[in-house]
Amino acid sequence: MGWLFALALSATTGHAAAQSSDAGDVPSDAAAFEIPLAIEGHFSVLSNQSNRSLLAVTFGGGVRVGWRRADGLGVFVLLEQNAWLGTELFRSVVPGVFDAAVGVEKVWADGLIRTSGAFGMSILTGDTELHRAGSVGLYLDARPASLRWRPRPHVAVELSPLHLTLVAPALGRTPLRQIEYRTSIAVEVGLRR
Repeated sequence: MGWLFALALSATTGHAAAQSSDAGDVPSDAAAFEIPLAIEGHFSVLSNQSNRSLLAVTFGGGVRVGWRRADGLGVFVLLEQNAWLGTELFRSVVPGVFDAAVGVEKVWADGLIRTSGAFGMSILTGDTELHRAGSVGLYLDARPASLRWRPRPHVAVELSPLHLTLVAPALGRTPLRQIEYRTSIAVEVGLRR
């Protein structure tokens, strides 16, 4: 993971002059803020469920909207659908879970890196052998370093090469929980105020 930070920081030095020359890219007023709206997709082929092939492969997408200060610190709400790919006998997509979370974030290194964490609920959207649809549990997401590229001043493409997500829609006597090692890509549009 150290190489990822080194790559991002080396890219920062090369782009610092270009970023600072664009006066419209970073608001100069400390009270200025941005309303970022992002659409993202994710997939995971690695999880702690290697012996349960029904849950081993996951994919999905979602929407993230938030509020971010000029210094890069912000809060957001995340809504996503996480589907599971069954790999035993018949390859089929299982509805999986719907996740709703709130989080905090920091965009740093001249806007090239985003660090975030989110906490919320995970709702089972389909029946399993032991759990009924509608069961509600825990959702956690940690993204230490998402790499960002800004093709336009108010548009960012964000790649999270590897981040940790806990999806636990059932926490009772027979828990249904899974740790996913996800890769995500997002497109973010920021509305400035």
